[in-house]
Amino acid sequence: MSLADVTMLFDSPLLRIIGIDCRHPRGGCGCERGDERTHLALLRRGGFGYHLRGAAYVGDPATALLYRAGDSYRISHPFEGGDDCSCFEVAPEHEDELFGRRLRDGADAARVASPADQYRHRALHAALLRGGADRLAVEEAATALCHDILHRAALPEAPLSVAARRLATRAREMLLADPAADGGLAALATRVGCSPFHLARVFRRAFGLSLADYRTRVRLTLALERLAAGADDLAALACELGFSHHSHFGAAFRRHVGLTPAAARARLRTDAVTRASRHLIATRARGR
Repeated sequence: MSLADVTMLFDSPLLRIIGIDCRHPRGGCGCERGDERTHLALLRRGGFGYHLRGAAYVGDPATALLYRAGDSYRISHPFEGGDDCSCFEVAPEHEDELFGRRLRDGADAARVASPADQYRHRALHAALLRGGADRLAVEEAATALCHDILHRAALPEAPLSVAARRLATRAREMLLADPAADGGLAALATRVGCSPFHLARVFRRAFGLSLADYRTRVRLTLALERLAAGADDLAALACELGFSHHSHFGAAFRRHVGLTPAAARARLRTDAVTRASRHLIATRARGR
């Protein structure tokens, strides 16, 4: 039985968007892969390891991953629960324009994905699931999203020791596995096995974000998932995600996403309501 559902969400001469919903259990590297078109993977949920040319990256809701045609790589699954992602492929003749020539020359495979990027990703994903999306609008939105992520500064290449990078990666895995937890820096450092101040330093050097900023980004991506699924009680959602109160959640959401949770919910749920309405109409028509 396959452990992943692969769906062609959009296919045009310019662009493909493929949805992958993975249920792989936690585990190490799988078999070698390659012979694929250049693509950008943007996660909606969970995370996975990306092992390329002797380096290891982690794709998560705050980190997009770039695959370049011609590379071979392996995937690992450091988290329970699998992951969901969208892969954006551009036609080979347009790769250099969208992805950039410099990205073919050994640049870092990881790029920061902000909560605002994730909102755009979610809105596009919802429109594609609805069906009947306008090709021009989809291509324009998808290429703009990829361009903005890819042409942002790469994640830092800090000269960290193997041990220090392992500490930072372990802390990230813990935050991603349970972003609602609020045990504080000392508790997290104890679990990782180092001092609080050392952990804070190496995490920022490794990923270009503070621990708190990273956790907030993961929480807000989860919020987008819940809102897209129809969450109604924003106060309960704030509590579930680990925010101290509703207003704290709303302020963080507005600062990072650019609109209120209620406004985002209305936009994301409009597609769900439309899908339900179309299904109801089709069912009634078949019953005549």
